[in-house]
Amino acid sequence: MDASGGHSILRTHLFRRRLLATTIMGGALALPITALAAETTANAGDAAAVEEVIVTGSRIARPNQDSPVPVSVITAQHIEATGQMNTGDILRTLPETGASAFTPTNSTFATANNGVTTVELRNLGENRTLVLVNGRRHVAGIVGSQTVDFNTVPTDFIERVDVVTGAASAVYGSDALAGVINIITQTSFEGLELSGQGGITDRGDNENFKLALKFGSNFADDRGNFVGVVGWRKTGAVYARDRCDRNMCIDSAAATARRQTEGVFSSYIPRGTALIPRVGAGNLTRVVNDTGVVVPYTNAAFGYNRAAQRQLFVPEEQLRFNGQITFDFNENHRFFSEVSVFHGRTQSELEGNPLGSETIYQDQFGIDQLPDCRDFDGDGDNECRYGVPITSAVVPVALANAVRAQHPGIADQDLVVGFRRRISDVGNRGNESERSMARVVFGFKGDLTESLGYEFSVNYGRSDYDQRTNGDVITDRFEQALDAIVVGGEIVCRDTAARAQGCRPAFVFREGGISKDALKYFTAATGLDAFQEQYVVSGFVDGALPSLLPAGDIGFVVGAEYREESARSTPDPLTQMGLATGNITPETRGAFNVSEAFAELRIPLLANLPFAEALDLNLAGRLSDYSTVGSTTAWAASAEYLPTSWLKLRSQYAVAVRAPNINELYNPGSQTFPQVGDPCEGVTLSGGQAAFLNVRSNIADPSIALGSGVNASTIGNAVARACMLDPAVAARVARDGGFALSQPEAQGLSGFNTGNPDLTPETSKTFTAGFLFNPRWNDWWTRFSLSVDYYDISIQKGVGTYGRQVSLNRCYESPTAYDPASPFCGGIQRFSGGASVGALQYVNIRNLNLAEIKVEGLDVKASYSLDLNDLFSGQAADLGKLAASLTYSHLLEFNSVAFPGAAPQTFKGVAGSPEHEAVLNLLYARGPLQMTVGVQYVGEADVGFFDPALESALPSMTFVNAQARYEVNDRVNIYAGVDNIFDEYMFIAGTNGDIGQTTGWTTFPEIYDGLGRRFYGGFRLSF
Repeated sequence: MDASGGHSILRTHLFRRRLLATTIMGGALALPITALAAETTANAGDAAAVEEVIVTGSRIARPNQDSPVPVSVITAQHIEATGQMNTGDILRTLPETGASAFTPTNSTFATANNGVTTVELRNLGENRTLVLVNGRRHVAGIVGSQTVDFNTVPTDFIERVDVVTGAASAVYGSDALAGVINIITQTSFEGLELSGQGGITDRGDNENFKLALKFGSNFADDRGNFVGVVGWRKTGAVYARDRCDRNMCIDSAAATARRQTEGVFSSYIPRGTALIPRVGAGNLTRVVNDTGVVVPYTNAAFGYNRAAQRQLFVPEEQLRFNGQITFDFNENHRFFSEVSVFHGRTQSELEGNPLGSETIYQDQFGIDQLPDCRDFDGDGDNECRYGVPITSAVVPVALANAVRAQHPGIADQDLVVGFRRRISDVGNRGNESERSMARVVFGFKGDLTESLGYEFSVNYGRSDYDQRTNGDVITDRFEQALDAIVVGGEIVCRDTAARAQGCRPAFVFREGGISKDALKYFTAATGLDAFQEQYVVSGFVDGALPSLLPAGDIGFVVGAEYREESARSTPDPLTQMGLATGNITPETRGAFNVSEAFAELRIPLLANLPFAEALDLNLAGRLSDYSTVGSTTAWAASAEYLPTSWLKLRSQYAVAVRAPNINELYNPGSQTFPQVGDPCEGVTLSGGQAAFLNVRSNIADPSIALGSGVNASTIGNAVARACMLDPAVAARVARDGGFALSQPEAQGLSGFNTGNPDLTPETSKTFTAGFLFNPRWNDWWTRFSLSVDYYDISIQKGVGTYGRQVSLNRCYESPTAYDPASPFCGGIQRFSGGASVGALQYVNIRNLNLAEIKVEGLDVKASYSLDLNDLFSGQAADLGKLAASLTYSHLLEFNSVAFPGAAPQTFKGVAGSPEHEAVLNLLYARGPLQMTVGVQYVGEADVGFFDPALESALPSMTFVNAQARYEVNDRVNIYAGVDNIFDEYMFIAGTNGDIGQTTGWTTFPEIYDGLGRRFYGGFRLSF
């Protein structure tokens, strides 16, 4: 049986004229573990033994690994040598990949997708990286997107992983702007194999274990084969408190006071802080201490250490099954099927929920408000609102007196006090998530004639996501629990109906003041249920056409594909209605379908001539018709030129497309309450002057703002003119003489971040050029391979958003003046009447096709293998073999323009996009012993993109891993390894994401190793 899964008829006559050139000039440089085996293939030289395979980047069958575009290959042997349990963790070490949006080390704070592992190419985003399994699409692991979760593809079932960077939409369809990651799984196996592995960090945490049982057998007189893998994996958590040497833990000398060495504290403390309002000034922050005295709050005395409670690595437990069946009806026709089932459970954990009175008490517009004292009802007297009434029995007497002292003329019923409190009575907050995936593929492939093949497949996949969050507060019930009275000597909730339903008072100004019964009344488990389904039907015919040129027949592929994607993400009812402490989040649902036709040609132009061993032209094109964005076209043209048998030159120009995904199109958005400045504030009319911008000293007092005189330099100012073209602003100015906002108006803004069904496809243009050098001058040179490739990727109409402040500024600073239909003004809504006419009501931000991105660089790959006995020919003993491979990437340019007219942002040399990156892999093998060393180099970078004061702050860093493997006998293989041998750690200051790092970390864990030195060991038993 054909173990590779390819067609059983080899059709090698298509390539015999160029066999010598193509078999020794493979397009993919293997890692050192395969470099030893590659010699056998390269030296075989027997045309009859060369089998055609489908190489990632083209559907045209080619001899060996001949590819028209650069391909990086990770083999099963290399995966074993890393000891990694997740393929995504291996891929992220490649220089071609970027900083992943989701890993177990950076998703603790994610509202969804905790523990998901994703990979992106060239730092262009997961949504622009297409992930395939056996050349076919895989259902997304992040609902509403096309992003695959690498947890669902087990390392035990992989034959190799091909990574192609650059546009590949012409061959594979949408999303392949940055490139393609194609996971090739095993298709044939006989026997029974049990493997296991366990590991731990040198700090004693992040315990991880896995077991896998692989089984397979031929059947029906060896015409069929089935292979399956059942696997289990469990990884433990890592907490900041256990990383004292990384400045993330509690200082043991002051642990009871919740200290941390970094000194970053929160005023949301378990005993609660009090916010005492004042007229015309900010709130006083106070604490009721253990003796009942009201004292000023200070971090040193009362600050809460959030970081100590934070989880740095999300623990997970997984179960999975992967299987394949192949059956040959005869030598020309084969049935194939793939089945994948995955279930994973994660439990993220953070410090207790922070809750402030502003979340509970809101104004008439539903906007969160801090305690405020002023003349609300216009009767000439001040009142205080937006806080706990001091008449409530949950307010300590000393605190109520402190409030009265600030407002001697206001009655008790008009006085309030705000609060900030850590609801640690609930325990730490977190998400318990369950993810499931099922995928089934079946189809037929074979040969219609000696030179004509076919493949037809049906692909169905579904991902489900179920998340439950503990300890969310129901705001209206919490407000009831804050208003208490004394009845019969007992403090009870004032609202009798609420009391009958179980309301118990919440004593927010003392530690431990919220009982379990109180919690039961006003807390609830919120959640999210989501799924995504994918249907794909695909078929193509491949073969050869007679050519008028003497170089050989023309290889071709013609095919069609139909795909449907649907997704739904449903928050719990409390979250949808905004009744819990989180913001309003509606349900997202959407679907699309696409019909496509594609074709490829490989045209041999020259062959077996002086200085022209081979010259091929490759063409590819794809026409797509989307139900959402209409018709798109992608195409590619590449050339391969072999002037000699040991040198290949290659180049490609490709135009690719990416259709927007379901989230980008249909996400109704979650509500936010941003703080922005209104550019129209201060617009004034005075003495017949043209509108000008007033110099304001106090926006809370319109009389001051409008009476501060004329700023002559702003008369006729473009912003002032644009603002006056807005009817709502003009109405306010006409009424008041100028545009000045009260404090509630300035703070009372909400908005939604939404999708946009009017999006159009992103497009990209990619140019690559390079050479592959594989000399055959003698045995020493034969073992050496070198490739150098230049790439230039530019993306137009990139889907993205910009901040609300940018939207406001650009709307009213536009050279074409105010245009309510412009992308910047379209989401701005002002009150059209009433007392707050002209004030911002909301500013919505939606996805738009505005961004331009350009990335340019060089990739260098080299490999060499050596039999040590060739160096010491007189030695009778086996000295073993050495192999090495180097992958180096040099970033030349990486720029982005967020929207037309915006200043370009440069990412070259910024953390995550260093100018220099490299991976070196070394292998020594002698008899049953194999030792490997992996070295990852990350060049120096700065964090200037996040904080200009910290430019050139990060030095280069090198991480070294090693493994030793010993084959005891044909049935037993054991191994052990160490990752990050020298315990390297890229330390950056702060733990609150203040310079872009994941909150809780003092490094960038998606870029640099954050766990430190780790040990592991494992075994494989064959039966």
